[in-house]
Amino acid sequence: MRTSKQRLRHKLIASTYFAALGLALPGLSHAAEAAAATAADADTTVGQIVVTAERRSVDIQKSALAVTAVSGSALDKSATMNIAGLNAVVPSLEITKASGFENLVTIRGVGSATPENSLTTTPGVSFFMDGVYIANTVSLDQSLFDVDHIEILRGPQGALYGQSSIGGAIILNSKQPKLHTFDAAGDFSAGTYGLLRERAEMNIPLGDQFAARLSIQKFDRSGFTRDVAIPGFYLDAAHDFSGKAALLWKPTDTFQVTFTGQWYHSNQAGDAQKNILDPNPDPRAVSQDYAGHFKLNTQLYHVNAQWDLPWFQVRSVTAYQVLDHVQQEDGDRSTFAILGRYDHIAAWNTWVGNFTQEIDLVSKPGGKFDWVVGGFYLNQRSHQFVVEYGGFGPPPVLTIPANIETVQPGNLSYGNDSHAVHQSYAGFAQGTYHFSDALRLTAGVRINADYNKDPSFNFSAFGTSTVTNKSWDVVPTWRGVLEYDVTPTSMVYGSVSKGYKPGGVNGSYGQQVIPAVFKPETNTAFEIGSKNTFFDHSLRLNATAFYYIHKNFQYIETDPVPFDGGIANIPEVHDYGAELEASYVGANGRLHVDASLALEKGTVSSHYKSIDSTIADALEGPNFTGGFSGPCAFYAAYPNYPTPSASNLTCWAAVVAAAQDLKGHEAPAMPNVSGSISASYRFDMFGGDFTPRAELVYRGKEWARFFNEPGLDRVPAYTVVNLNFEYVPKGNDHVKLSLAVTNVGDKAGINSRYTDPYGVFQTSDQYIPPRQVIGTVAYTW
Repeated sequence: MRTSKQRLRHKLIASTYFAALGLALPGLSHAAEAAAATAADADTTVGQIVVTAERRSVDIQKSALAVTAVSGSALDKSATMNIAGLNAVVPSLEITKASGFENLVTIRGVGSATPENSLTTTPGVSFFMDGVYIANTVSLDQSLFDVDHIEILRGPQGALYGQSSIGGAIILNSKQPKLHTFDAAGDFSAGTYGLLRERAEMNIPLGDQFAARLSIQKFDRSGFTRDVAIPGFYLDAAHDFSGKAALLWKPTDTFQVTFTGQWYHSNQAGDAQKNILDPNPDPRAVSQDYAGHFKLNTQLYHVNAQWDLPWFQVRSVTAYQVLDHVQQEDGDRSTFAILGRYDHIAAWNTWVGNFTQEIDLVSKPGGKFDWVVGGFYLNQRSHQFVVEYGGFGPPPVLTIPANIETVQPGNLSYGNDSHAVHQSYAGFAQGTYHFSDALRLTAGVRINADYNKDPSFNFSAFGTSTVTNKSWDVVPTWRGVLEYDVTPTSMVYGSVSKGYKPGGVNGSYGQQVIPAVFKPETNTAFEIGSKNTFFDHSLRLNATAFYYIHKNFQYIETDPVPFDGGIANIPEVHDYGAELEASYVGANGRLHVDASLALEKGTVSSHYKSIDSTIADALEGPNFTGGFSGPCAFYAAYPNYPTPSASNLTCWAAVVAAAQDLKGHEAPAMPNVSGSISASYRFDMFGGDFTPRAELVYRGKEWARFFNEPGLDRVPAYTVVNLNFEYVPKGNDHVKLSLAVTNVGDKAGINSRYTDPYGVFQTSDQYIPPRQVIGTVAYTW
């Protein structure tokens, strides 16, 4: 039997063999060189970066907002396989996992704190793929695929991007079909943990008016984390397939339409969450007695049309997307032997269907007044089915229920069958007036209307109920910016903007404190910034400072009624910070240095009392049978559940008294310091160009929850070093070889800490990936 080292050696030898046959890497570049159209290594300047953040193509140095662009080739260079790989590299961006699969995306501490209620809430950072709004963050679990470049917009983007852009927006632009051009590329990667990735892409001209683009990716990797309680079972594996087909039709110079279909399939054991009570000190080993399972299928079909008229351009994006997600997991992230209780989620299945339509009218560039007006419509239908078993006896063998009829009775602790509806309507306009070549004023406004309905059937040991809650919000968002070119290569700007996240409904029943309908969340942001290039464009230096008034922060609150909770609003949080990005090109284009730094902090500025779920659990000691075993044992006399009665008011009072005033507490997901620095240098050696690159990434300590419990909520800092080596033979720039080593020191940094607000209220850690060695070879035609 081959050892893991032998298998790795054979994979790397195979990579070299394929290279000799003429395979090659796609072109690689730094994040700072994203979207540059030239051979970056031969360029002696930092190069121009073109972004579309404001619905028109513009030099990033002339865009009066905090935006970072990362090219697809830069993602390859840093071996970034998914969007979470941009953590700390992009200032103030943080992407973490909550329950093993729900993505929490925050920018400057603003995002989503309600992952377990994702069916009735929206993200706080919007995600667009080729102009299509992706409404469910589970889709972010997909491996990155066929990426041209990604733009990360920091700060509220309510004027142009609407709901869910309260913290910012992530815009992914994939590679598009091109007329009159045939090109193709393929690459093969192999590495530690059984990593294998195969990619192929092809652009095919079909006459004078048509072109097609086809691309596929297969990605497999063994799990990082061993479950010692289930022999042979590993978490953190990756087994997925991605495919895309796009057809461009351009009958005239003024009209074109692109038809695109994208598909993704993943079937694996899910991401590891290690209970902080786990006695095994190995961060890459967990003790969990219920095997997790994660299966995700997504489909995205969209039609992008563009029509150039004499005075403006018409753009239309029509899309339909389907998400089908099946999940089971160990809810307590532990074993019965350790906790003396268990919580097993046998089904957490979600189906989402979205139809979206957006139409924009965009003025021709070069005039005194640039403008864009548009409208947006979303119709989302969702179905979620959750079944959770628990108890204080040894856990039975559970089957995976597919529907209500197959749920096992007896030890059922919670069940829910919801069919939610979310409809969104918006109209928007933004204009920029050029007072002179150096002075510009931008103003934009958007009217957002959102309707939510959640018919929710709840079933548990306490009985069943059907609840139908509805909400309707109409909220304006806006933006104003004044910008001035101090010199042709330096500009300053100041902006005020407002972002918005819709309110919604709580689908559970029985709460006495948690509202049936929660309020919309808003964020008013004040920002100043400066963008500069120096020394004949060899140095780029951008700086930003911001202050937020963040109102009605949506989070999951615990109700005094046992087992009950839901989404509530913290009245006001103030966030502030500063960011710095720099890029330098020297040594006649051979040396490239990139750096970023973020300083940020948030504080609850209003009095607000909230119950810590872990404290309530200790008081109530639920035993999942209708009675209680903690200090409130007499609480078992609960004849009028969920209405408090004389027999339980004493215990009720004890739980309420444990509520904390959150004023002055720091906001979660805001490391006080984070940043990165990378450097590369191109050498002429070995008969070609050899470019080593080193990167250091630091993520400072932060809080996981508003309660700021030092032993429970403090997430420690971590530092990782990544290396990359690239080789391009002389006279054959179609061929490239690379070797990446990520997390060189094999640091077990904690990416996030998660305390389950439901179930048994356990706290678990998600670790960053361990050291990985990845070799890649490919060929481009």
